[in-house]
Amino acid sequence: MRVVRSLADVGPASPSVVTIGNFDGVHRGHRAILDAVCEHAARIEARSVAVTLDPHPLRSIAPERAPVAISTLGQKARLIGRSPLDILLVQTFDEAFRRLTPRAFIRSFLIEGLGARCVCVGQNFRFGHKHAGNLDTLRASPDGLDVVDVAGVLHHDVPISSSLVRILLADGKVDTAAEMLGRPYEIEGRIVSGTGRGRRVTVPTLNLDSSNPLIPLHGVYFTRVSLEGAPFRDAVTNVGVRPTFRDDETVAEPSIETHVLDGAPAAGARQARLRFLERLRDEIDFGDPDRLRRQIEQDIDAAARYFRRRRAG
Repeated sequence: MRVVRSLADVGPASPSVVTIGNFDGVHRGHRAILDAVCEHAARIEARSVAVTLDPHPLRSIAPERAPVAISTLGQKARLIGRSPLDILLVQTFDEAFRRLTPRAFIRSFLIEGLGARCVCVGQNFRFGHKHAGNLDTLRASPDGLDVVDVAGVLHHDVPISSSLVRILLADGKVDTAAEMLGRPYEIEGRIVSGTGRGRRVTVPTLNLDSSNPLIPLHGVYFTRVSLEGAPFRDAVTNVGVRPTFRDDETVAEPSIETHVLDGAPAAGARQARLRFLERLRDEIDFGDPDRLRRQIEQDIDAAARYFRRRRAG
């Protein structure tokens, strides 16, 4: 899959099957649309193209209502790239693009820019200035576009959406969010220096400075961590403000601290990917470091049992 940033980089407008959307989180509903694009492209021997908007349109139109992103742009591209898609166009949502009328969007962007012969989108798809265009607008176009209305994917009779995934993650329901995403929720970022308290008082941990703005609810989680692209390892992670040390001004900001179960990772790792599997408990103020250390030891035992059960099937 090629990732491009402009219509000029897409190349000549050869016949294409196209989808357009934000695709935040690339959940199972998004995956159904991407699959439809690739299937229809193969059927008519056209190229398959996905267009994602960057930044999210609401960041330009109404920043106060813009949702917190589930995935970074890099994660989104990597996840979309799991489909046999030919091209991902990251379209800048600027003033000129925002002001395209539905007709101009169809003619100049889809037909002339991308060579669209078929458009695969969800049932609530809107486009053009002030979201004036919809599926009926596409179907009424004189350009002869084939319009495929991809049905939403349900999870226990509830439509999967990025909004619902955000709510689940904010509530700490990472296992249910994973069912909707089709994979565990993952954050990534830099490994940073901590206070050193883990080695002195509790257990050694990795401290992650996340590139993802959406962090699950404070608490303790069973997780898996990958350092510098190495295989994922079993871990337990605390997300929060370390209330046991609340009198220490160095712990005012939320932290993401991960203990690797099979021993300390090699020194020198700078980048990490962290997957959230299940929430174990709330973050608690234990009053003193000794009680906290005993609880952490219990958390590590619980995590070891959890991963043994997973491996046993």
